[in-house]
Amino acid sequence: MNTKNKVRWAILGAGRIANAFTKDFPLMHNAELVAVASGDRERAKNFAAQYHIPKALSYDELYSAEDIDAVYISTTHNFHFEQALTCLQHNKAVLCEKPITVNDIEFKKLMAISKTKNVFLMEAMWTYFLPAIQKARQWLDEGRIGKLKVIQADFAVSLEKNMEGRIYNPKLAGGSLLDLGIYPIAMAYYFTNRVPEKIAASAAMTETVVDESLGMIFQYGDVTATLFSSIITRMTNKLRIFGEEGYIEIPEFWRSHGCKLYDKDYNLIDSFDDNREVHGFIFEMQHANDMIMSGNFESPVMSHARSNDIQETMMEIRKQIGLKYPFENF
Repeated sequence: MNTKNKVRWAILGAGRIANAFTKDFPLMHNAELVAVASGDRERAKNFAAQYHIPKALSYDELYSAEDIDAVYISTTHNFHFEQALTCLQHNKAVLCEKPITVNDIEFKKLMAISKTKNVFLMEAMWTYFLPAIQKARQWLDEGRIGKLKVIQADFAVSLEKNMEGRIYNPKLAGGSLLDLGIYPIAMAYYFTNRVPEKIAASAAMTETVVDESLGMIFQYGDVTATLFSSIITRMTNKLRIFGEEGYIEIPEFWRSHGCKLYDKDYNLIDSFDDNREVHGFIFEMQHANDMIMSGNFESPVMSHARSNDIQETMMEIRKQIGLKYPFENF
């Protein structure tokens, strides 16, 4: 850490998600954004100029730079493991976009090196840190809907059918599961705080052999989660948490601004809105920054164990639907 008592950040990747991260960055405390890196130097220069970032670097320059403490990785899924691993090997803290890796084998390697080197590593599951999600968890913990019984969540959008693009291309770890389905899965974990005892998954596959639409049923004893993701059609994109005495509804839950509480007769009895005007990455960003400042190698909210559990859950789903990427060796 530098003598200014700030975490010096760099962004690896200069795409759409990197823009959202950068727009929220001015709200950060005890942090400064010192560099952006891209495989395309011109793209990095343009991004740096747009956001007044001091340095535009190549990936190798980022890895070796001595004035960078932490790296936010915003590239496509298939690059996450190699880039996160290299950052950790160079003693740079890592906040990596979800999914942090494409399989649990890769994540276990990152988890091990993070612990061995005592270098911070966290999957950027920004939804966990949104005030509306935390409020819903508070309502559940307070017993305001009674005993939890059912979780319903779908995240489905109609995306451009470009077989070479990120979503449809198996070489880029495409499909609905890793891009969208991970959100409902992560929410089921968040509100049950455990892995499912039974998993049943079924998918419609594209001609490129990635999942186009995916249905999942998780069983946690007497709690059931029904989850869905799709890249071919739009759905309600809501999270609903049902208890014996009522339910909680969270519209557009992955980026939610608010939530509503209903009794068992479907009467609205409470609501919450965070009234934020920013994208919402700031909550996870500040948390990661605070963890790094405190010398932690993992987050208690998005812990290594939690990321690993989600990876193992997705691997079981992939096994059931026959989803394997061409660059995987197992």
